Amino acid sequence: MKIGIDCRELGACQTGIGRILIEFLREARRKAKDFEFILFGNEKTDFLSFQDIILDYRRVVIKERWTFWWDQIQLKKALQKNEIDVFFSPYYKIPLLTRAKTVLSIFDLTYLLVEPYAGRLKNTIYVKNFIKLAARKAKKIITSSNSTKEDLSKILHLPQGKINVVHLGISSRFRTIHEKNRIESAKKKYGIPRKYVLYVGNFSPHKNLKRLVRAYYLLTDHLKEEYSLVLGGGEAEKLGIRDAGSLICIPYIAEEDLPTLYSGAELFVFPSLYEGFGFPPLEAMACGCPVASSNTSSLPEVLGEAALFFDPCRIEEISSAIRRMLEDEDLRNRLRQKGLERARLFTPEKMTGDLLSVFESVYGN
Repeated sequence: MKIGIDCRELGACQTGIGRILIEFLREARRKAKDFEFILFGNEKTDFLSFQDIILDYRRVVIKERWTFWWDQIQLKKALQKNEIDVFFSPYYKIPLLTRAKTVLSIFDLTYLLVEPYAGRLKNTIYVKNFIKLAARKAKKIITSSNSTKEDLSKILHLPQGKINVVHLGISSRFRTIHEKNRIESAKKKYGIPRKYVLYVGNFSPHKNLKRLVRAYYLLTDHLKEEYSLVLGGGEAEKLGIRDAGSLICIPYIAEEDLPTLYSGAELFVFPSLYEGFGFPPLEAMACGCPVASSNTSSLPEVLGEAALFFDPCRIEEISSAIRRMLEDEDLRNRLRQKGLERARLFTPEKMTGDLLSVFESVYGN
């Protein structure tokens, strides 16, 4: 069976989709003896950074001048030329006229459910209707939580029998770093002078960081003097705030430093308004960092009883959760242990096995 995969998300700066692809491809080499994978990318796809993983895979690079043309025409021709049996897209888009059987991924509906995106004409008309067209064409739809599966059924009226929930897997490199010198070295590298509360992710509006910053400033002066708030993944200017004193914004954290920064944090806070899955809090758990998280969308399903939840729209409640965690060491220790156990449930091995089962069922039908 020949399986084609859209791999344009492979880059030096890893996205959530990029991480899914890398962990899948790493495991699929060992599991999928009867499959031939062909990876499709454009001139920006960073295959070279992952040579140790994708060395055995055939790669096809198609120059991309106009994304829509690449998606619908160039990719369709490449799938036909390479005699692809099953095509896997990690996005909500596929070449609508391809003869290959297709598996579509819809990991969240952020752009249809959360302001300010939901009110934009492009999202309400173009994106919504294009997703419906692609979903009708696809043999199977992959999503990463039962919460998002319900959203797909309720908002887009997609048939539940066509949707497969595949919980994502976090890399084994996310583990507790016990060496104090490594943690202190990472803190020095990123300009973190004291103990810290950590957020990692992008600075998009739905990540709700403005409320997190306001919640942090509601803490007592003593707590703010003892703990910095570290926001990793964007510029302070994007939030309209000043990066100074006990508030530290780190535009970019190297992938190899993430486990160390997770391990060194006293607390990881994830105030997102909507997530289809939510990698960062699980990664923090895998590194032994206790987690406080918003109680929306898929997060209670994914994090289970291993996090302290709060309403992300109530600044006082976010602040209260942070204060409670910082002042209660026993609570942090309990959640730290529960988090380690919870993270072990989400492995790349299980994710890969589930995805391969979907591909086999699509091919067989």
